[in-house]
Amino acid sequence: MDDAAFSQLLLSEEDLEESFFGEEPSAAYDPVFVSGDASGRAIVDLTNMLTHGTHPETTHHASALFTNIVGSVVFHHVARFGNGACRQVYQELFAAVRDCAHYRMGLNDGVELDIARVAVEPVELGDGGFLVRWLSAVDHFRIETAWVIVPADDVLSFVNARVPDASEIHRLARVAVDRVVDLTGTS
Repeated sequence: MDDAAFSQLLLSEEDLEESFFGEEPSAAYDPVFVSGDASGRAIVDLTNMLTHGTHPETTHHASALFTNIVGSVVFHHVARFGNGACRQVYQELFAAVRDCAHYRMGLNDGVELDIARVAVEPVELGDGGFLVRWLSAVDHFRIETAWVIVPADDVLSFVNARVPDASEIHRLARVAVDRVVDLTGTS
């Protein structure tokens, strides 16, 4: 599968329930770790590595970012790894999320967010994955965000959503993982 075909794994505007429009995914890139423990730093480092495709075993990666006028955001990233690295990256990310209660990160526009983990739960998709809910605070604003991270064979899907309907993250993750299974033939 070449890079153009690999990008077909991404969610599209048609997959989203609300009215969204696509944006340049680099708007979601390069958060920096500001404070917290080693697990918070690992989360920031691993998510940056995923979005840039800089893991040495990354063979393909693609990202999509969607926003709407009421502040909902969906960021989707997929990466294919060689030499069994998909499961390793998944395990590292899961361990960091499991061990991290809170951290502070800075976005590429200079805004700093205090992020607290609310819940982690398994999801029955792909080869097994997890959902994590975060509560981010900046000044007096509080933002609820959810991630679903799922490996399917050698492809890791990462759906990051800030949407009002809490169940929407599950639906989006299912669409994303089903697309990986359909287009790559993984189980």
